[in-house]
Amino acid sequence: MRVSLGIAGVLLIVAAPLAAQTSGAIAGRVRDALTGEAVRAALIRVDGGRQGAATDTVGAFRVREVRAGWHRVEVNAVGFRPLIHDSVLVRSGETVTLNFELHPHAVAVDSILVEAKTDVILDPLAPQDLQRITAEEIRRLPVTTLEEAVALSAGAVGESYRGGRLGEQAFILDGLGVKNQVDASTGPLGIRIPPDILTEASLVTNAFSARYGQAVSGLINVVTKDPGDHWQSRMAYESDRPLWNGWDYGMDRAVATASGPVWRGIGVLATVDADNRLDADPVNAPRPTDPMDPRSASPWLLPHNGGQRMNVAAKITAPLGRQTIRLFGLRSTDQRLLFDPAYKYDPVFAPAQRVRGDLLSGHVQRAFGNNSVNPMTVDLRVGWFDREFLRGTLSQAPAAAFGPFASSTFHFLGEDLARHRNTGGAMNAVAGFTPPEMSADTPWGVPAFFLSDGSRGEISWNRFQELRTQLDVTLGGGRNADFYLGGEFASQHVETFQRVKAFLPVGFTSKDSVPPPTTSDFRPHSGAVYAETQVRVEDIAFTFGLRYDQFDPRPPAGSTTQQAGVQRSINPRIAVSTVLKNATFVASIGHFSQPPDFQYLVDAAFDDTLRTGRFRRGNPNLGFESAVQYEFSLRMRPTPITAVRANLYIKRLDGLVASVPLGLDPDFGTVKGVELLFERDITRGWGVRVTSSLMTATATATNAFQILRRIRIGTLGDTIFPARVEFPLDYDRRLALTVVGQGRVSDQGGPRVGGIYPLGGLEAAAIVRYNSGLPYTRTNATGDTLIGLPNSYRLPAEKTFDILLRRPLSVGGLRGGMYLDIRNFFNWRNLESVRRDSGTPGADPGTILSMAQAAYAANPDPIPYESPRYRRWADLNSDGYVAGAGELMPLYLAAARDFGQPLFAYGPPRLVRLGVEFAF
Repeated sequence: MRVSLGIAGVLLIVAAPLAAQTSGAIAGRVRDALTGEAVRAALIRVDGGRQGAATDTVGAFRVREVRAGWHRVEVNAVGFRPLIHDSVLVRSGETVTLNFELHPHAVAVDSILVEAKTDVILDPLAPQDLQRITAEEIRRLPVTTLEEAVALSAGAVGESYRGGRLGEQAFILDGLGVKNQVDASTGPLGIRIPPDILTEASLVTNAFSARYGQAVSGLINVVTKDPGDHWQSRMAYESDRPLWNGWDYGMDRAVATASGPVWRGIGVLATVDADNRLDADPVNAPRPTDPMDPRSASPWLLPHNGGQRMNVAAKITAPLGRQTIRLFGLRSTDQRLLFDPAYKYDPVFAPAQRVRGDLLSGHVQRAFGNNSVNPMTVDLRVGWFDREFLRGTLSQAPAAAFGPFASSTFHFLGEDLARHRNTGGAMNAVAGFTPPEMSADTPWGVPAFFLSDGSRGEISWNRFQELRTQLDVTLGGGRNADFYLGGEFASQHVETFQRVKAFLPVGFTSKDSVPPPTTSDFRPHSGAVYAETQVRVEDIAFTFGLRYDQFDPRPPAGSTTQQAGVQRSINPRIAVSTVLKNATFVASIGHFSQPPDFQYLVDAAFDDTLRTGRFRRGNPNLGFESAVQYEFSLRMRPTPITAVRANLYIKRLDGLVASVPLGLDPDFGTVKGVELLFERDITRGWGVRVTSSLMTATATATNAFQILRRIRIGTLGDTIFPARVEFPLDYDRRLALTVVGQGRVSDQGGPRVGGIYPLGGLEAAAIVRYNSGLPYTRTNATGDTLIGLPNSYRLPAEKTFDILLRRPLSVGGLRGGMYLDIRNFFNWRNLESVRRDSGTPGADPGTILSMAQAAYAANPDPIPYESPRYRRWADLNSDGYVAGAGELMPLYLAAARDFGQPLFAYGPPRLVRLGVEFAF
């Protein structure tokens, strides 16, 4: 404890971090319009004086910690006419250059409408590597969610960034960290931000500010809108229901947003984003070749694979003196029916899943010394995050949904046992569960592969609660220095429960081994203090930061697991940036760390398709996962409307947890990459953004798999230890290319028909992606032995082409539009996974034959006419029995081919949505 306090004290003495990722700055000079001389002691006020600064002896000023969005900036000086710039756009992590020329001796105040163009690409005070997207761009591109939008960034592989595994990223919402610390590497965050409530979102992948922790691979930074000064609303609805078979996946989505003032400066912004899908995870798998397969009639729609999502968010802003207090609330619910090939013909017994996330946060900012050259700003943020996960068997069939809205909440067998972590009550067979049997409802009739009469008996539940408090202090050091310091503390509560094969009592039977239920209930703590400073000398800027993190797993008293101590990590971050001729060069190095997923700290039971119970012992002594990253970045603006950026980086990953099969943890990983970005602003009706990345991500391990772990004795009696081996990490995507194009026809563009312009105002956007294949690991048929090194095989490349067309529309004075959104326009079939034993999407003929022979050997009995399994067309000699290898084996072969279809090995097919929206 003394060590922690000592380090904290040192940090608080050192100066602090780069501007918050949710805010930017306004800087510039104030001059006399007649003489050109600097105006000293001029007062710059933002939004009526909530923030501000004063000019120094050379007329320069800098307003720090300005929230991203549109602002009103006013400058006043004795003896000069006041000047107002309205609608100044500030973006997170950037500095807006805004110069004023004041005219002397006038009294009237002129209001000038200005859209301030930011020259941040050449600003050495912006060393972050940001790739951003605004809410308006999301609405105009063929993307639906925030996650899809961020995935367009260079270096992104879904939600993995620069070779890091899932869960190594941090989510920052309005300056406050939010993370699912229970199972971030395998489970969702639990909340979804409706795009309509966004100001902008960005991905930061280099030496980001020491203000933020719990991240190794990058930051997803989200800034939400504030309520507007007058009431505005938007409603949208999209669906594929009007389309014909093969294009209708049963998707409905509705969005409603309202924003405006309510009373005495209090503003409210609320949005609802809901969707319902009959097939929530459609796949572009080949049509079955056997006409007896029921999927032959409608191969595009998977049964028992629906999903329902509801996201409700609200934000309230209220004046607090000259300051503003912001309150934000979000509830997200995601319910899924999960298609299980074994329950293809009896889907009522297939599993389901529900994830619910609640977030409440508050933010108040207090500015001191707005009229001075060295102002101070204090930000206090408090957040409450509550996430609950349930997976298992539904206690009753879900009611039909109404359009995009779910009509009922999913409930599960054994849900009460799980929530109360009642391990004693779960030792016996759990009420409601029945043992599964071989299905008699298949077209093939034989008792093989497909299940019925009962579920697999899984009960999986966890809950994560966190109360987080964060204090940030900004100190101004004139126009050439920024100082920040602060800290955060999070009190967490983790609860888990798992039970497998709940239709059987715990213990051993003649066929099954049933592990006991596992549960945990502990209250870890995590905290951090940080300090960082940025100093500018002429055109060179230096950024120095230091962050101290610690977490304490705090297992429950009396626990049989080994008591772990407090884990600590020191994280320095340094960046140097300078302006060259028409370019900015940035060099940075940063050390980042995060605690491991709490799922690896606790015991867990598992189940699999072979119905064999497995058990994993948790390790409460796991420490920080960490990374060190070096980056060199060159940013240029060849013309006023084009920008070019090149990033070269090297990253080393240490302390990786559960990264490869068979429980192997590599010693460390190395990621090397080059990113190229080109952007042309939307000018003269069109714009384009191109991102390309070349990357290699490898891991080094002393013991790659069991055979290499054996220490050998040489012929001379000396000990021979196995050598280190190198293999690709899971997200080693060598090449990625993304092209985003946008265009718009003028209101009077295109041919004129009957006095109107049918193409006038038409907007089009397209996204083209090409990605090389990810690595995968080959194993033997039983899955307990590796073939070759881990991840030594590669999937084929993927490609997609998405397009969105939007036509403005006016009805009864309402402004809106109609749009057509098409994903994977050419219906390319992308292979996303393969069988680890064969390296192909489906089982090869030899494997199918082996499966059929094994099933026949287990059940060679004839099927009589009286049995529900009897199939007349299979009774070749019409003797009332389906018997013998000649009649039974074709059925077993057909069932094996049916069961072995590689449905989820392929990506989504062509998806088409028709939408309409109105703003009023």
